[in-house]
Amino acid sequence: MNFPQKQTKHNSAAGFSLVEMLIVIAIIGILSLVALFNFQRSKRSFDVSGGTRNLAAYLEKARVDAVRRHVTDGSARVDINSATSFTANIDFGSGLATARTINLPVGTTLSYTLPPAATAIDPGTTPISVTYDWRGRTATTVLFRLTDSIAGVDSSTVIVGPAGDLSTDSTVTGPVTAPTPQNTTVTTTTGIKVMQY
Repeated sequence: MNFPQKQTKHNSAAGFSLVEMLIVIAIIGILSLVALFNFQRSKRSFDVSGGTRNLAAYLEKARVDAVRRHVTDGSARVDINSATSFTANIDFGSGLATARTINLPVGTTLSYTLPPAATAIDPGTTPISVTYDWRGRTATTVLFRLTDSIAGVDSSTVIVGPAGDLSTDSTVTGPVTAPTPQNTTVTTTTGIKVMQY
C-alpha cells in the first residue's frame, strides 16, 4: 500500500532574529564591563595589600638586623621620605648597612600619623625614619596608612609600636606610652611550692 507522503515546508525555518542577537550581545557586553571593573578593583586592592606586606616585611627586617648586629648607631632603619616609596637601610648580606629604595605599587600612596594624633602627615613634606636600637625597639609609635587613588578600595595600615612590634590593619586609640618593666625581684618564698620526686 502506498500512503501519501507529507511534505515539510522549508519556508518556516527557525532561528534567531537580528533583534534577539543584538539583545544577547548587549547583555554579554554589560556583564563583561561589570566583571572588568570588579577585576580592576580587586587588583588595586591586592596591590595595596601587597604594598602593606612589603613595608611590614622591611620594617621587620630592619628590626631583626638591628638585634643581630647589636646596632647602636641607628643604621638599621626604614626612611619614609616619599608618598610612593621608602628606603630600607639594613644589611643585605654585605656586612654593612646599605640603602635600598622600594617603590610602592602604581597608584598606591603612603602617609603616616603619630598616635594619638589623627592627622595624616605626608612623608614627602615631613619625612620620618623608623630607627631600631640593639634591642629592636623604636622611639615612637607610628601608624602608616597605604591608600589607593581609586575610590572604593580599602586602605591598609601598618603600626610600629615602641617595643618594635608590628601590627597590620589595626587602629590605635588613646595615649600611647612605652611599656615600663615590672619589678621581677622575688623577695620571699611564699607561694612557691616544693616539688617532691
